Amino acid sequence: MNNIKRISLMTAIFLIVVLVSSAVEAGVIRINGTIAGSESDAPFPDPAEGFYVNGSVSSTDTRLGPFTLFYSVPVDFAFLGTPPGNAGASRLIVGDAANGDSILTCLIGNNPDLCANGDLHIVELATIMGGTGRYAHARGAFTVDRCVNFATGDTSGTISGTIVVRGR
Repeated sequence: MNNIKRISLMTAIFLIVVLVSSAVEAGVIRINGTIAGSESDAPFPDPAEGFYVNGSVSSTDTRLGPFTLFYSVPVDFAFLGTPPGNAGASRLIVGDAANGDSILTCLIGNNPDLCANGDLHIVELATIMGGTGRYAHARGAFTVDRCVNFATGDTSGTISGTIVVRGR
């Protein structure tokens, strides 16, 4: 009976060490900062139905470090102003793109109203689907809240969220 208790205790200690070490390896990176960039639009084959948006924004003031977020979203007029909105994809390149560190997301955006200056207000929710380099298997989510000027293509706003990465 004493051996069974000893084995059970050793098994419990082993499981605790495994669970604690995997928790230590996981890292949580909070993103809270400002973004600025530009985008361009191209009409659908039938311009009355919508347009394609391609853009990029950059930030240097987050714990993630400098990054550029590239995005592509088809904007179907039928989904404007109604949840969940239009879906697209984005790739967040962290630091120098040469090292291969990037985060891949599914992006859902909606334009609830206008900004104070009359620009279009856009709120995008990004679900992190993985990544490359040190962000391989990353998970998490972030929100982009921005204003875009359709005449110039200029866009700026904020980004906030969490990226969960596994240590090596």
